[in-house]
Amino acid sequence: MLGCASVAAGLLLGPAPAAHAATAPELVYAGDIGGSSGLVAVSARSDSAVTSITAHLYTEDVEDGAAEVARVTDFTRTSGTDQQGVWHTGTPLRLADLGHYRLVIDLTDADGDTSTTQNLYGYSYCLTTSPSDFQVTPSRPDLTHQKVSVSGRYMITDPRTGETTPADGQVDIHTGNGGTVTTVHTDAEGRFATTYTQTAVNGDVSSWLRLPTPEPMEQGTQTVQVSPVRSDTRVTLDRTALSIKEGETAKVSGLAEVFIDGAWRPLGGTTVTEEWWSDMGGAKSRPVTGADGRFTGELKMSQTGTVHVSVSDGTYLNASPEKTVQVAVARKTSISGFTVSLNKYAQLTAAGYLHTGKSIPLDEYNHVRLQYSADGKTGWKTMKTVTPGNGEPETGSRFKGTFDAPAKGYYRAYFAGSSGWQASYSTVLHAERTKTRITGGNASPEPVAKGRTITVRGTLQHYTSSAWRAYSGQKVKILFRPKGSSTWYDEGDTTTRSDGSFGKAFTARQDGTWVAVLLYPNSTHLVSSGYEDYVDVR
Repeated sequence: MLGCASVAAGLLLGPAPAAHAATAPELVYAGDIGGSSGLVAVSARSDSAVTSITAHLYTEDVEDGAAEVARVTDFTRTSGTDQQGVWHTGTPLRLADLGHYRLVIDLTDADGDTSTTQNLYGYSYCLTTSPSDFQVTPSRPDLTHQKVSVSGRYMITDPRTGETTPADGQVDIHTGNGGTVTTVHTDAEGRFATTYTQTAVNGDVSSWLRLPTPEPMEQGTQTVQVSPVRSDTRVTLDRTALSIKEGETAKVSGLAEVFIDGAWRPLGGTTVTEEWWSDMGGAKSRPVTGADGRFTGELKMSQTGTVHVSVSDGTYLNASPEKTVQVAVARKTSISGFTVSLNKYAQLTAAGYLHTGKSIPLDEYNHVRLQYSADGKTGWKTMKTVTPGNGEPETGSRFKGTFDAPAKGYYRAYFAGSSGWQASYSTVLHAERTKTRITGGNASPEPVAKGRTITVRGTLQHYTSSAWRAYSGQKVKILFRPKGSSTWYDEGDTTTRSDGSFGKAFTARQDGTWVAVLLYPNSTHLVSSGYEDYVDVR
């Protein structure tokens, strides 16, 4: 079907022209008012009242100088002013042929200035149609009512005659099943109808008219969303805990039901999902229920874990609340290669390997707790819980975690295990860095005149021999953040004196905040930051 575009005639116009300076009228826009209306719209502006508008239509593919197809002069202003407004013709054009025409507009204003402009978009003269009485029922099909009926009517308006008649053509009905298309023919009254079975979870239904002979046509559409109603389901397990030996099959069985017409009924012929998973794989069973709703699935599990059971969701079914069966297979575990490292920001990174035999625990158990103790013997506190990655039985599963930590302390990794795995601990390791601080941080004078000198001062100390002491010979970096900015800028370094004090002068340029930081300490110290001091530059 050939397209036929229509552009709205109501436009936001720019400011009115200045006083008359022999300026010709300006065409802002010209075009059709709907492909089948046969009317012409013109938007124009001038430095005096527009007094005359003439529209010339030419066949689109002929050269300049060819005879015009039509000339229109009966324009009436519909909005705006005589100097800046929108004008419409009153009598529909009755051209011989549909199509797209070149459109040239002559404008004259009260000062006698004239202009002739060919419109950029031309003039569309085409059929128009849109589905009416469009019905999609039910738009909310359910488990016992899955058939959907689609119907409507197409009427076509022809600008050559101004008549509206029933459409004689084919209608492509885009169903709610992922855009699949069903094609039907209109009847003598332009009506169409069909039915289909809704199988997708949801989708849009729409129609599109195709005529036997393609004609330029502007076509509107309607869309109805079809969203099936899902019924609730549930699973009742025969057993919620099983103990098996390695290599045995875990048999998980129960009853599946659906809630229909206010009651729970056996759900036959549906799939039940039974899953167990771990970082190195898992097992899955998809038993289908019998007419009585009963099911039994078999899973071969390599280690202790949880089997998750539910009715699979579908177009007309909600997945059931998940039920679980605990399946225990006892295994030994160990932790090797445990290391800790404390960085300058007092962040400790701990890593190692968890060994759980030939398989990896289920997600709910497969965690290593990184713990801290002040003396390495008592008061162990979990600082972070991490999940090991996939590892080989020989090397184990690597784990790693980073967290904020005290300046010194003892650390270990702990695997809690479960009914299927034994608990295990790593060796205990010590980590320590010396704390630092910047006191008396100050940027002065405040306020300060622009271009004058501003000095940032302070004292750097570190905590050693159970007391805060001067930390000399260290590079302290001075940072500046302009007012209204979130970015800190490096203004330079200064070195602390024997008493830990430091100071550095700068030229005051703009309002902002100054701060001194120990950003690059040695491998045994922590970073620190002084007081953030805002200075008003005048």
